[in-house]
Amino acid sequence: MRAAPSPSVTPPARPGGRIEPRVGNPYQINGRTYVPTFDDSYDRTGIASWYGPGFHGRLTASGEVFDENLMTAAHTTLPIPSLVEVTNLENGRTVVLRLNDRGPFADDRIIDLSRAAATELDFIGQGLANVRVRYLGPVDGPGVSAPPVIFTASNTGDDPIAAQVLADMRASGEAAPRLVTIQAGSFTDRDNAQALQARLERRGEAWIEEAVVNGQMVFRVLLGQWENRAEAEMTRTALRTEGIFDARVVSLR
Repeated sequence: MRAAPSPSVTPPARPGGRIEPRVGNPYQINGRTYVPTFDDSYDRTGIASWYGPGFHGRLTASGEVFDENLMTAAHTTLPIPSLVEVTNLENGRTVVLRLNDRGPFADDRIIDLSRAAATELDFIGQGLANVRVRYLGPVDGPGVSAPPVIFTASNTGDDPIAAQVLADMRASGEAAPRLVTIQAGSFTDRDNAQALQARLERRGEAWIEEAVVNGQMVFRVLLGQWENRAEAEMTRTALRTEGIFDARVVSLR
């Protein structure tokens, strides 16, 4: 189940600057406590559901008005707004979505998708699907919306909210390109990271960054940098031919 929808609202004024992902305070729903957290290594499989008409036009947890026709999703603990990759394990279809809401709160489901996203993943009729969810990182672009282009399994399309926010920011001279890179792998063993780095060097600049995740040191192997996410996605896809299946495009910090 989900929390009761908020009343229908008029879309709020657009923000005047970047809003970084945030997690908020722990909260309780139906006696269960949820603790939002930053988790760059989030990669889980589980059951996805979808929501639509009953929430269309109402406020999400991010303050954005929910539109069932946009590629968005709800998660109980990951930062919002941010991006996740969701794969339907039953048919192989994949989408990249903007997290802008909290939920679902029933049966240990791990993510709740908009009607548009569930349609793209082809499980509207079933209502539920076995999925893999990977956290991709902050939204690339100003404000609370996703990048102006959302990449899906079958098409690319403009997110009108994001496009308008980006246009407003550029008009005021506040927007600047944000570089992305490819995280080709993440290891707890530096030797493994160095081995992958060596494999990638023929494709361009590859380097290792250290990070602490849940108290453990990890070594991330990064490759290249792009202003255009689509070009980075093409390289990420090409890496599959070399047996590198867990690469993902992330914002360059």
